[in-house]
Amino acid sequence: MTIRSFILTFAALSLMGSSSVNAEGRTIARLFWQDHHNATLKWADLQKSKDGYSLSENDVNGFPDLDTDDQTLVQMQVDDGLLVVGVRDEANGDIGSGWVAVETGATQEEHGDHFHWRFLEAPSVHSKVIDSGQGNPAHLYRYGTSFVMANDQRNGFTVLDSKSVRDAKSPTEAGRFYEGGGGHITLAVAEGKVAYSTWIDREGENAGRVDVVGLAENADKGYRIACPTGILHGATYCGDKVFFAPSDGVCWVHADLDVDDAADSITVNHLEIGTDSDGKPLRTGAFATIDHAVVFSSGKAEQSKLCFIDASCDTLKVQSLSMELASDQSLKTPIVGKGSGGRPIALCFAESKEAPESDQLYVVDLDPDGNGDYSDAKARAPIAVGPSQIEGHFGHHDAVFLPRGRQIAVTNPGDASIWVISLSDQSVEAKFECEGMPTSLVSISD
Repeated sequence: MTIRSFILTFAALSLMGSSSVNAEGRTIARLFWQDHHNATLKWADLQKSKDGYSLSENDVNGFPDLDTDDQTLVQMQVDDGLLVVGVRDEANGDIGSGWVAVETGATQEEHGDHFHWRFLEAPSVHSKVIDSGQGNPAHLYRYGTSFVMANDQRNGFTVLDSKSVRDAKSPTEAGRFYEGGGGHITLAVAEGKVAYSTWIDREGENAGRVDVVGLAENADKGYRIACPTGILHGATYCGDKVFFAPSDGVCWVHADLDVDDAADSITVNHLEIGTDSDGKPLRTGAFATIDHAVVFSSGKAEQSKLCFIDASCDTLKVQSLSMELASDQSLKTPIVGKGSGGRPIALCFAESKEAPESDQLYVVDLDPDGNGDYSDAKARAPIAVGPSQIEGHFGHHDAVFLPRGRQIAVTNPGDASIWVISLSDQSVEAKFECEGMPTSLVSISD
């Protein structure tokens, strides 16, 4: 072979290799979503090439077969490449409830002062605990590196993390159970040292009750406090304070990290959100946190509002942005994250059970001028999305931020699709059909 022939052959092979890479595309995120219809977990690598986006749906290897009539997946969280998803049944846990831990196949590759995710293996189930003794969890949280699962029927919760799951001799030894909370438990955990676990009771001695439970080195320490009203559903930790969602407004306390305060010395502070058209106090059902702020929704239809509390302040107040929705729409708990340039953003789905084809997504710039004050928060024009398919607590949209906050991925349960939406011009850049009913969504990406 002449030198010229060798050079031409090498060039041709190089172009073929380059075309192959471009055809496959680069993986920008590994997505996991729940198929509520089939009570299972799906995954796919979202890839991008010169021809656009691609998404190829897969089953998670080893995922358990659940009873689609009587078992459902609940909240899921991910840390250190391990995803944990809760399982709940329709018989107070007697059929089988608990958790499933999935190795996502994603590993971190260090690059000096930062890292990148690499997707070298297909996801597979690492371990699971699904039996009649797990207390039928409805909520699964992540605080720091800990997964915290509410064991409702056991009046307590389980704390585990990626290391404890991977190192456990058996799945049942992966977590530690703590007593605290009751009925339908929501939880806040402060610095891995103390948990605040709520009771759902409307009336009676446990109405408004919060159990303060020492964790790790503080184990066996604790006491109880009480909010002025009951039906507690929602708790979070932000800015050295713990927040609760009772039937009236928001309550908060200073976090007791050493769990050594006297119960009667604790001041439970109360913040009003406002009242509805009938004069009843407004409430919320769940919180999101970003940087120094607690973000939540409240009200219905034309009285809907997005609210935020600056948890870094000594004196707290509720600020709000009016979100005038249609009479049949309600505002889902906001999804918060960082957009382009690191600016905080809230994604707010306006959903209708009666007319889901009218569902919308509002992108809210929480801090347009970048001064750390959310009082100038501004909602952009709504984006028409695919329909929801609300069935009780399930069938809602979900969304995740993609790398550098330039796009988001959104699930549409009603038409079984996942969309990629630009946050710069709010255009829909890609639509993908899925099996079943895609609902909750998690992303692993840089």
